[in-house]
Amino acid sequence: MRDICIFDFDGSVTAQQDLLQRYSQRTEIVDLHSQRGVARLWTRPAVYERLVHENFSRRRPYFSLLGSGDYHHFSLALIANQEGPLTVVLFDNHPDWMRPPHRYHCGTWVYSLARLPQVARIVIIGLESGDLDGNRFARGDLESYASGKIVFLPALPITATIPGHGTVCLESNLQKNPEQGIAAMLAAITTERVYVSIDKDCLRSEDACTNWEQGTLNLDFVLRAMAAVGKQHVIVGADTVGDYSPPLFRSPLKWVGSLFDRPRNAFRFSPPLSCLQRNEVANLKLLNVLDECH
Repeated sequence: MRDICIFDFDGSVTAQQDLLQRYSQRTEIVDLHSQRGVARLWTRPAVYERLVHENFSRRRPYFSLLGSGDYHHFSLALIANQEGPLTVVLFDNHPDWMRPPHRYHCGTWVYSLARLPQVARIVIIGLESGDLDGNRFARGDLESYASGKIVFLPALPITATIPGHGTVCLESNLQKNPEQGIAAMLAAITTERVYVSIDKDCLRSEDACTNWEQGTLNLDFVLRAMAAVGKQHVIVGADTVGDYSPPLFRSPLKWVGSLFDRPRNAFRFSPPLSCLQRNEVANLKLLNVLDECH
């Protein structure tokens, strides 16, 4: 059985007692509570590099839980520890591919991921946030898209304006024909080794409760897609984010940036128990599928 690591920035995963009890013998918890504010949403380079050196650089867990999607940029550190060549399959409601100014940001980390030498391709599935619609597409990593290093498989058709190509419709069969959608995902994977990252904000609200706007993917579809990857490829590692915690900041800049980016219900300070339970069920099912893949 492979190891599990909870990088506990915000308490959203360690509150899931059933998960902790079932997997206690396999789970390491890294206490990062004191860093929750400086690490959330974006992290200054010197702080990021210190946190990675102290907490991530010597670890290569099979499955990592990072808490809120506000910490998704630390997936970059986990993937950087992997050997290549490697395809990253990312389930996410957002592309997370915006060009920096902030290099270590939950909305820009895929830009840096595409520049890791061991990463051959990034396949992003979901993408219902609107971040690729129209002229917004041009804010992203156009170089990696043009070279085929980033491939998009949106749940619903997206009309994007791509410099040099005009208006383009991005689409897949994820919703109309899930099996064809899974086949398209498998066809896009170019390496034997695969790393899977799941932001639960790609899921419908019945399956997860996050502090971002959510997509409409069914958890069962994501599980089937992961199982299909495991049958044809070697999953060398995986992580998940999207467990709910209130987006609290000391930095006024982070408050402002977060306020305009999220739905109003993201700021609830006492989410219902059902919110925690939905995420725990999702995490348990993800773990179960990963164990079956190994």
